Amino acid sequence: MKRISLVIMAAVLFLSAQQLSAQAKIEFKETTFAFGKIHEDGGLATHKFIFKNTGNQPVIITNVESSCGCTTPQWTRKPVKPGESGFVSAQYDPRNRPGAFNKHILVYNTATKAPVKLVVTGEVIPKEKTLSDIYRFQMGPLRLKTNHVAFARIANTDVKKQTIGIVNDSDKEIKLSFDTKRIPAHIKTEITPSVLKPKQEGKITITYDASKKNDWDYVYDRLNILVNGKPQPRNTLTVSATIVEDFSKLTKEELANAPTMDFESREFNFGKIKQGQVINHVFKFKNNGKRDLLIHKTRSSCGCTTAEVPKVIKPGQTGEIKVIFNSAHKSGKQNKTVTLITNIPGKDKNGRAKYKVVLRMRGEVITK
Repeated sequence: MKRISLVIMAAVLFLSAQQLSAQAKIEFKETTFAFGKIHEDGGLATHKFIFKNTGNQPVIITNVESSCGCTTPQWTRKPVKPGESGFVSAQYDPRNRPGAFNKHILVYNTATKAPVKLVVTGEVIPKEKTLSDIYRFQMGPLRLKTNHVAFARIANTDVKKQTIGIVNDSDKEIKLSFDTKRIPAHIKTEITPSVLKPKQEGKITITYDASKKNDWDYVYDRLNILVNGKPQPRNTLTVSATIVEDFSKLTKEELANAPTMDFESREFNFGKIKQGQVINHVFKFKNNGKRDLLIHKTRSSCGCTTAEVPKVIKPGQTGEIKVIFNSAHKSGKQNKTVTLITNIPGKDKNGRAKYKVVLRMRGEVITK
């Protein structure tokens, strides 16, 4: 009996040894490659990583993942038999990517539990920039570095300046000016020099006085640039800003007494309604602060949603905001918001500014 058991055990060990020896093995000649210096306008840089199946079972590359979209891999798709070779190709696109790079690709295969990591490195030499590269926006013979002057976040008491570069991209002298009828009181413009010789560079300076805008949150204006005194439909410079109340000068006492806008709920789910049905909901709140709560501005996420909003809520008083959602021409799930711009300073526990209060209407519009 013991002899039979020993024979069976030996057979099992023999079979196990055979199974262990019957493995696919993958060996790359190299796992890193340095492209060195390549030119931004030189096209794709490509390198093939060659591997060999040194085992006794076929190797299959199941997938290859790159660390970014700039590196595009290709690879041997068919099974690689024992003793044969295959490849994984890495292509790096240097366009708009000047400077050093270090990218990798992961090779998933049937021979290794973990993917094989291949690395390509190098440095992209920037291409020589032309006038059209530097001054990307064209207005006839005039070219600008940008056609949008964004002041981003600006306090309602601030006056700020920004300058953009311009160039005359023609072989004739041009005279530049702004259409004064389209310049609002809160914006001042200056073009230096106002007359540009061929290929001459200059600048436009925009001065923005938020205290004269008398508006809040994201606002924009469009200015018309005249070339040789003539207006053109596309010669428009956009000036934008996000105007917020200046809380920086508030004392500790003023911050402690700041107004609040404490709601019973900031969200209302109207469930399922038929298309064309109008939903009215009243959001109730209270000012638990010791200063007047001011609602400067109201903005809805779409024209289908409107709100009736009080302007001033005294300390200790309650208020109501009536939000109306018209489901005409709407279908499916809806998520509409009303944003209130207020004079509440500080940030909430999630780091979001308290001055911006968002009310939400959710539900589903059924068309059948």
